[in-house]
Amino acid sequence: MLLLGYQRRQPALAGKNDFVTFYTAAKLAGTPDLYSRTANLAMNKALVGDDMNEMYIRPPFYAAILKPLSLFPFLTAYALFTCLSLASYIWFVARFMKECPALPFLAAISVPFTAGLLAGQDASFMMAILGGSILLTRKNKDFAAGLILSLCTYKFHLFLLIPVLLVMKKQWRILGGGVCGAIALTALGMVVNGFGSTGAWINALRNPWINPDAGGMPNLHGLVAILNGSMRLEVILVSVVCLVFLWMTLRTDNYELLFAACLVCGLLVSFHSMIDDDLILFPVLILVLSSSNLVPLRGAIAMVLTPIPYFLVLAGPPYAAIMPVALLLMLAGMFWSAQTRISQKTIKLVTSPYPADGGRDVVLR
Repeated sequence: MLLLGYQRRQPALAGKNDFVTFYTAAKLAGTPDLYSRTANLAMNKALVGDDMNEMYIRPPFYAAILKPLSLFPFLTAYALFTCLSLASYIWFVARFMKECPALPFLAAISVPFTAGLLAGQDASFMMAILGGSILLTRKNKDFAAGLILSLCTYKFHLFLLIPVLLVMKKQWRILGGGVCGAIALTALGMVVNGFGSTGAWINALRNPWINPDAGGMPNLHGLVAILNGSMRLEVILVSVVCLVFLWMTLRTDNYELLFAACLVCGLLVSFHSMIDDDLILFPVLILVLSSSNLVPLRGAIAMVLTPIPYFLVLAGPPYAAIMPVALLLMLAGMFWSAQTRISQKTIKLVTSPYPADGGRDVVLR
């Protein structure tokens, strides 16, 4: 990973990456120019001397959270942001390594983390948020779990199916915490950036320039782009994924397996995602290890976390199709695991009272 990152050392050390958009947001938070493309590009050039052709597209509340970074010089803020990202990553690994002894090894060779770190991205924060929510749910602190989970709305497009899961499984306390958290975050964004900031953010998201390289995206949108398919094909694939997820919610009460499937489906149906967003697969691994005994599924998720598939993604189309295909296969494994668990629930083991059976267990349906 160090060797892979070495060739990107100069722009990474100078902060000529996506962090410039976060620092720009911190500087422009509280002004009408937060979602002004002209103001963003001008600030980018003033910070790093180059036209990065990027602008801030996260929700208004996230800019408010980033606001304290504006108190520091650019490179100092970049160092603090990187330390927080690394701390989130290490905390997740340290907290869950007892459940998965291979986790430190997989984390050490993670291409998504290396790519995200070099790109000044913030995907590792999602790992900490999801990890905290998992731990709180296991302790039956459902409202707090939902409250923490609401922070994932800073990348809401990756978690569109979570509300569906919570409603379908009647997880009202988690849903209540999530709704309260989302309301509080929306209010924070409006207080800091004004009531018009939400509309300006939506307009920014509708601009096609923010999604230039669909072929390299590890999702269904990227797969369809590689296949030169139509929007109709993408709609069909997204619909199939959603229907599979809905079927699983109707057929099993295994919440952690459903949560893992929800995250995988979110990655698949997201219109915009990059390699670093696949850090979500680390929480998926932990959830699957605790909820499924299907060995091929467990092994497949671990394999996806190795550098092998990402080398193909970095090679570009058509090799980049490996990731959405791998995610579809993982979803198929979860589907099968849910079906297997249902079958097991229909079987009752009793000890035969008859001596002729030798006291063996008799399987009754």
